[in-house]
Amino acid sequence: MNESFSTFLETLSAFGPRLVAALIAGTIIGIEGEIFRRAAGLRTTILISLGTTLFAILSVVVAQSYGGDPARIAAQIVTGIGFLGAGVIMHAGGEVYGITTAATIFTTAAIGVTIGFGYTYTGVALSLVVALVLMVFRPVHRFVQNLEIIRRYREREFKAIRADREEAANLLAMDKKKKTKR
Repeated sequence: MNESFSTFLETLSAFGPRLVAALIAGTIIGIEGEIFRRAAGLRTTILISLGTTLFAILSVVVAQSYGGDPARIAAQIVTGIGFLGAGVIMHAGGEVYGITTAATIFTTAAIGVTIGFGYTYTGVALSLVVALVLMVFRPVHRFVQNLEIIRRYREREFKAIRADREEAANLLAMDKKKKTKR
């Protein structure tokens, strides 16, 4: 089935506001990513928001036209976004990086789906909440991380992990010696 120009204009008038809301929501969230140089910056969050909104709109339109459950596509969005979010998580030197960026990607996708299903004001409002959380809780996070009790706990945890690694290395070395003696 080919789309006529008049059908395109009807579709644009029906769903254009949702796409504009998705653009606004992605921009609101993405500005924080640009400021703090996150992997998911302005363009990424806009594309995530627009893409998930498009999928949600498509699922509603297809379900109305041909039958079916519009939630099926939304469920697949969750899986795909989970994969995308996992790609930004890094593990290096006993530290994990990118969890907040992955959570931002996941939340931006949820907002896109919300907008795609017709809750445009809710989606834009939620993007403001997400940007607020990302910006306001940054100093709170740093404050908590610098508390003496947290530093002492982490130091003790690090020593325990290091001891476990050394013990494992010693066991492997002993096992290797036994094998070479045979």
